[in-house]
Amino acid sequence: MGDPGAREDQGLDGRTILHVVPALAEGRISRTVLALAEAAAAAGARPIVAAEKGPLVGDLQAAGGEWVAFDLGGWSPVAAIGNIAHLRGLFDREAVDLVHVHAHARFAALSGLVAGRLARIPVIASFHGPPAEGFAARRLDRFLLGARLVTAPSRHVAGVLKAASPKRAERVVGISPGLDLKRFAAERVSARERADFRAIAGLEGSERVVIQHARFHPDKGQMVLVDAVRLLVNGGLDGTVFLIVCDGPDQPDYRAMLDERIRVQGLDGVVRLVAASEAGPAALASAHLAVAPSVAADPVGRSVVEAMAMGLPVVASDIGALHDLVAAPPTTPAGEEVGFRVPAGDAMALAEAIGRAVEFDPRSRIAMSGRAAARARRFSRPRLQDQMVAIYRRILAE
Repeated sequence: MGDPGAREDQGLDGRTILHVVPALAEGRISRTVLALAEAAAAAGARPIVAAEKGPLVGDLQAAGGEWVAFDLGGWSPVAAIGNIAHLRGLFDREAVDLVHVHAHARFAALSGLVAGRLARIPVIASFHGPPAEGFAARRLDRFLLGARLVTAPSRHVAGVLKAASPKRAERVVGISPGLDLKRFAAERVSARERADFRAIAGLEGSERVVIQHARFHPDKGQMVLVDAVRLLVNGGLDGTVFLIVCDGPDQPDYRAMLDERIRVQGLDGVVRLVAASEAGPAALASAHLAVAPSVAADPVGRSVVEAMAMGLPVVASDIGALHDLVAAPPTTPAGEEVGFRVPAGDAMALAEAIGRAVEFDPRSRIAMSGRAAARARRFSRPRLQDQMVAIYRRILAE
């Protein structure tokens, strides 16, 4: 969970921290809540999760947390009143000192925030992704900004939340998204796994590999990448294969458009599409460079962090969370960069940056690889645990 020395302070001893979520079901956010409970318990606190019973209750208890039943009972004013009354009773019975709600479950978060404010207990609201779309959801998000402190998974999302409610901007802070990077370490990928993936992707072993691992969606800039590859090939680049590893919902029309773009550009065999289900960490372990040519703001940039964790330099659009993830010129001094940032949608700039990156000498590439892996840890789950424990201490000391 990071540097244990960061949690030697006794400010959490005996303090009760209550998380309010709909259910302890398998998923990234539930796992994050468990990690926060584990960190709080290690710091001497008593973490409780109020939720419907789910498959992660045992994991919570193993991490040092407690579970209490909390049934949301549907989305209605009557249910909300019942939830608030139930939570206030729970606060009294368990002597709760701090409430932590999670904005992905807005109804549960709203109930927890109102109950906490009525009981005069400080409330932290955490956003684990971008703010919601739609008028009603945006209103709920603005209400959640009334918590004592609001955490966002990136500076970009923090900026969006601040813009939505400028009067409450000082309550919003960007912290680590808490990504689980345990699988994303080059030494954890076996030679057999690498060989299997190279066979799937049709790689021979001598070529350089540039990879984009993202949702299969126009916002991720796959079309821009294809156009950049055409420019690179026109400029004489050879011996390089570009893999687009597609993750997420199937979009047949977009897939057909991308296939046609690759064919028209004469890039069959140079640009290859690989299903995410056939990839995983072995795909990143087989690559020399990662690209993230998004044309719309990415709220977190998970795939970029995973690539950096595997020691890959990154060429990314200078947009959204990618601006902070990828340390690059001109804002980063020479010798500290982990790749390049380029204007979103600019195929020429993307091609130039890729061309520079694939020509790194071995010494420069090894140095950048080490810096990338070290930087990825800033966005990891242990970093989030350390940051949130510090936040708990600060709020409870006020």
